[in-house]
Amino acid sequence: MNRFTVLGGLMIGIAGVVLARLFFLQVSHADVYGETAAKQHAAAFSSFPTRGNIFFSDKQGALVPGAVTTRSYILAGNPQKITDAAQAYEELSRVVSFDKEDFFARASEAGSYTVFLKNVSKEQAEKIMRLEIPGVWIGGEEGRIYPEGLIASHALGFVGYMDSERVGRYGIEEHYEKILAGSLGNSTSSGEPTGGFLFSFTKKLLTEKKEGADIVLTIDPHIQSISHQVVAELMEQWDATSAGILVMRPKTGAILAMESLPSFDPNAYNTIEDYDLFLNPFTQKAFEMGSIVKPLTMAAGLDAYAVSESTTYYDAGSVRVRDAEIKNYDGKARGTQSMYDILDQSLNTGAVFVMQQLGMPQFRDYMERFGLGDATGIDMPQEISGNIHNLEVGREVEYATASFGQGIATTPLALATALSAIANGGELVRPYVVDRVMEGSTVVTQTVPFVRRRVLRRETTEIVSRMLSKVVDKTLAGGAAAIPGYYIAAKTGTAQMADADGGYSDSYLHTFFGYAPAFDPEFLVLLFLEKPVGVRYASQTLSEPFHRLSAFIINYYGILPNR
Repeated sequence: MNRFTVLGGLMIGIAGVVLARLFFLQVSHADVYGETAAKQHAAAFSSFPTRGNIFFSDKQGALVPGAVTTRSYILAGNPQKITDAAQAYEELSRVVSFDKEDFFARASEAGSYTVFLKNVSKEQAEKIMRLEIPGVWIGGEEGRIYPEGLIASHALGFVGYMDSERVGRYGIEEHYEKILAGSLGNSTSSGEPTGGFLFSFTKKLLTEKKEGADIVLTIDPHIQSISHQVVAELMEQWDATSAGILVMRPKTGAILAMESLPSFDPNAYNTIEDYDLFLNPFTQKAFEMGSIVKPLTMAAGLDAYAVSESTTYYDAGSVRVRDAEIKNYDGKARGTQSMYDILDQSLNTGAVFVMQQLGMPQFRDYMERFGLGDATGIDMPQEISGNIHNLEVGREVEYATASFGQGIATTPLALATALSAIANGGELVRPYVVDRVMEGSTVVTQTVPFVRRRVLRRETTEIVSRMLSKVVDKTLAGGAAAIPGYYIAAKTGTAQMADADGGYSDSYLHTFFGYAPAFDPEFLVLLFLEKPVGVRYASQTLSEPFHRLSAFIINYYGILPNR
């Protein structure tokens, strides 16, 4: 017999032993290992960190749950390992109440795993574990509940599956995943574990986990709730494709409300087939925003001394820029007009005039300093930047249309942040939605408002605020946006929407922004309404909703009259 024959026989023998061992483990002892796996799952459940909760906060600091982790325990077992079902039932029934016949039926099943009872309390679970009944153990389930359903779902996101791992998806859940999820930490034990795998595994988890921290948002539940009502009514009244309301503090960047429809219920995220519904339109979609960009153009012209309050120009109803003719929204000529008239009458020709006085390089510089082409840096995931690449082409017509908010696209949040610079005295702030991170009652992180840069002189902002408050008093929607006793600064926009071929369709995006009180603002509101049916201008659709929301906020905060 040669050595190759010997080696071959030896290899066959080893393979036979391995296969026999695998059969012994996987078939002969399947029940044992199935039970062990179930018990390890139970140990892991009770020992893994609990995900932190997310709260809204109202004006008095009261917390309202936005996302809450629930943990429930289950009474489970292996019917094949229950040696005395009657004794087991007698001991268990002293701790929990459940149907006797059902218990015996499950205890006599042929399988190796069954659930006797769900929704067992933590106290009951601990008592049952101390009984050490053969074939019976405590398992667990963790859930995530969003008490407000649709409200603020784009801001919150949800907890779902990424491959096989359950993690935060979209919104705050995703951006603050590590903070909310907690951690198991790193092993600090040394030497050989004792007491078997289950014991050592459980001990490791119990000694090293760090619970997830809670997050308190700047979002006010009352302002968010009325914003949801207003948005829902707008969608229904105008049969719109989408609608949204953003409320923020222009001096700090704190977001008080961020609501849009259509949205989704994070409690039932897995029923959504169109994943675009998960995208936050304030941070993940860009629009040509129309005439609410005109105050930025005016502010830039005033700030650079290219025009002044006393500057006038002649409005012929249209203006030719190279080979293009740009008209006012109604095509009408109004003759000699002031800088205030440009905002009051929303004159496209006037916006082009200011841009031309400013010059293309300076105009582009101001638009960039306003942050229209950048992400704002808000603490939310996957924020996109605006698109002002048309200004890089260098053609005057692109600058002309940009002066009244067409041909450049920006996110609603980026534009609200830019307009906040007019409201707050000239500073571009970084918006934020998380006020603080809590571990128990301890504040571990507090958001400090951050100024990205100064964009305008304070004197400039006072002039523009004066112009915009005069617009509300004298012209805008026949006084529909005005609130007695208060200076309100506001502007509407009606933008043609691009079509799939790169031109413009017959559909419109309605926009509206305003802040109050005008010269020392506590809040800024931005509304949008996409493709409303049967109506042309934003003043017709959004003036009353702005008034309703602003009046509520003024009353809610007890803001004193300023006139």
